[in-house]
Amino acid sequence: MRALVSTAVARYTNAAMASTPSALAFPRPEEILARLEKDPPVPLYLFYGDESFLIERAIAVVRQRLGPAVAVRVFHAGQDAVTAVLNVWGVPSLFAPRTLVVLKNVEQLKAAEREQLAAAAARCDATHPLVMSAQGRVDLEQSVFALCTKKGVAAEFRPLLAQQVPAWAQRLAQERGVRLREEAAHMLSELIGPNLFALAAEIDKLAAFVFPQREIPAEAVEACTGSLSHHTVFDLADAVGQRDRQRASLLLQRVLVDERGGVPLLHALVGHFRRLWQVKELAEEGGAEGHIERAVGVRGNRLRALRDQARLYTRSDLQRFFHRTAVLDVKLKSTRTPPLALLQAFILEMCERPR
Repeated sequence: MRALVSTAVARYTNAAMASTPSALAFPRPEEILARLEKDPPVPLYLFYGDESFLIERAIAVVRQRLGPAVAVRVFHAGQDAVTAVLNVWGVPSLFAPRTLVVLKNVEQLKAAEREQLAAAAARCDATHPLVMSAQGRVDLEQSVFALCTKKGVAAEFRPLLAQQVPAWAQRLAQERGVRLREEAAHMLSELIGPNLFALAAEIDKLAAFVFPQREIPAEAVEACTGSLSHHTVFDLADAVGQRDRQRASLLLQRVLVDERGGVPLLHALVGHFRRLWQVKELAEEGGAEGHIERAVGVRGNRLRALRDQARLYTRSDLQRFFHRTAVLDVKLKSTRTPPLALLQAFILEMCERPR
């Protein structure tokens, strides 16, 4: 499979990269967060992108770096006047030695408001920083955003790639004092997808489910995660992997009891076939079973089943599968066609054996 790009990048202008040692490009979100925890505080921060969970975590790291005695003021561009931000930014609080001002949704700032903030940046320092956050992309050439790349940090957080989700699931579990087994982490990532807010909530539920035990096995994920009948979700994935049209069609009707489950179900199928493709490539390259086990995170009968299914699909079949799932994902989110009808047509097409 083709190499995949990193999912979270800290972006800085060329000038910033040349002028300050902290202006580096970080390939993964955990590296951005690690640098925020390690490097000295700076006057300006800009966190932007589509992964809100990681943006909120980055803001929390900055707050922690300022120490326990810090006054936090939160504003929202488009709702709060910029003058209200300026009235508290850089002004010592009567109740704490340090002040953190957080301005969210800065993608909604008007040009004049960005200029006001840029003009005020000259009087701010690292003890009273301004943290800005935005949903989606921002233009780093614009006044105050450009200053973030010169005087502070500008970091973009994109949604995780599928292969990064299991490691984050285990990290979130560890933070909660429990251990998520490897197979359980892969299973959870297939069922939940890259939504970190949903993933964290599910791990909280799993931790309560296994209490007083401190380890979450795959059986616990099957038993309590989400609203789908997950045992049949995996049965459905196996049926499609075996190109068994009749069984897959029947299982789909059993699994999809709620139309809202269409997208999670599709994500589960994508996760199964991503692993199937990986097994196929490693097996064709002559990889030993132990190597394939470590690379894919499954073993025993489960791995043998994947190897058997991989023989039924050519690479062109798998390429067509992932192209069709990308199209179907958009349809499930944007059309009024019942998810059952869309998924039924998709599964019948994928299970059709070549003549």
